[in-house]
Amino acid sequence: MKWFALLLLASCNDNTVAISPVVDVPANDNASAFPLDTLVLSVAHAGDAADLVSQTFKTGQHVSLPGVPFADDLVIHMTGSVGSSEVAYGRTCAIAVTAAGPTPSPHLFFSRSVKFADLDLPTPPEARQDGHAITDIDGAGLIFGGTDPSSSAAIADVERFDPQTGTLTTLATVSPRKNAVAASLGVGGDTRIALIGGTDPSINNAGATFVELIEPDAPESRRIERIDDAQMARTGLTATALTDGRVIVIGGMEGNTPSPAVDEVSIDSGTASIRVLRALLTSPRSAHTATRLGNDVGAAVLVAGGLDETGAAVKTAELFKPLSEEFSTTTYAMNIPRSNHRAVLMPDGSVLIIGGIGIDPMTGMVGAIRTLELFTLDEGFKKLTPDLPANAGLIDFAATPLPDGRVLLTGGRICDGCTALDTAFIARLDPIDGSVDVVATDHMSVPRAGHSATLLCDGTVLITGGTDTVVPASRYNPPALGRR
Repeated sequence: MKWFALLLLASCNDNTVAISPVVDVPANDNASAFPLDTLVLSVAHAGDAADLVSQTFKTGQHVSLPGVPFADDLVIHMTGSVGSSEVAYGRTCAIAVTAAGPTPSPHLFFSRSVKFADLDLPTPPEARQDGHAITDIDGAGLIFGGTDPSSSAAIADVERFDPQTGTLTTLATVSPRKNAVAASLGVGGDTRIALIGGTDPSINNAGATFVELIEPDAPESRRIERIDDAQMARTGLTATALTDGRVIVIGGMEGNTPSPAVDEVSIDSGTASIRVLRALLTSPRSAHTATRLGNDVGAAVLVAGGLDETGAAVKTAELFKPLSEEFSTTTYAMNIPRSNHRAVLMPDGSVLIIGGIGIDPMTGMVGAIRTLELFTLDEGFKKLTPDLPANAGLIDFAATPLPDGRVLLTGGRICDGCTALDTAFIARLDPIDGSVDVVATDHMSVPRAGHSATLLCDGTVLITGGTDTVVPASRYNPPALGRR
């Protein structure tokens, strides 16, 4: 929805280009940015804290901004205030503005900060249970996998929400399968999304013996590439993208047995290949997490939790070293072994372990875990206090890193079979003492569990699925901090 016309004039010598961003607003009134007293419109280079041009407008004034320079990495920012309080924010993804190129009309999503905004799309996203989402190289959200809640059939459609156009489209159709995982494969223009593992309904839900690669910008006829490899027929495995473009696939169930296997998926000169590595997990496992410890080349991958061959949670965590393609001889013990949890890399290189299923330390029974743990290379796993709030999801929730380094926790359930929650929380690491506080934020408009959430290129979080019926997609609008 376009609220008003913005006019930005980019000029260099005798050339002038008029840029008309489209301002999208929420469909639900409680997330609307309006009414406002003042509006600040500015343009900056992506990632730069300094504005190139900026101007403040009062209610009722014509909004235009001359003097925008030509550049290939510009971001348009809008900030709305009531009195002296900044209450609303939005920004575009990075755009190119040149005298010779096409005139961009980027979309800018503008809403109240720290609110969940429903999207008024012509066609809402498909209802999915246990679907996934990942951000592609252009900063759009790809939604894939999961099952139709009305039939339990695997969903084959891959949907793509593009924040630069504000549109949701069906990008491609892949082979139907359940519980596949995804990772970004390759670097630069050769980047694709790899779908790996899961169960194949066409062979009685045995492990899928193929990997599919999605190239979103390719022509439709060659958007999906399939690689057959029986070694990848595993469920409950992980796929972790490395900084050099490789994807490391670890563990999972091979038939009825957890696998110790580690595989590499890579692209060389446009050709993808799968290679079995010599490294083996000391503790074979499934339903674990595998988290890359930073962006340095060769950063280790922390493999934590999961289930062993007896169905018990694995206590020992292991470190995979990509450069030597082996596991470290140093292992670490979790305070509360768990499976089906979430692990999120924090700004200081530590890993926050959230939720999951394990032995409840209070009851001694198997159940959902409320205790948080923080992993560091120096200290291993440290139990944190306090626990997650009583109304926070412990399973089937989503954990999404935000641009300012905090983590958005949405929905989920407090126990297996419990009703879905509409609650959301923000987890923040104190870099001084290593503590983590968890505070409530806005409620979602509908309860969700087994949903997907992914960070888009404009710094908002797209949330879809996790309901029994078709409902609108929503976007969480974090504060402006970290979104330059």
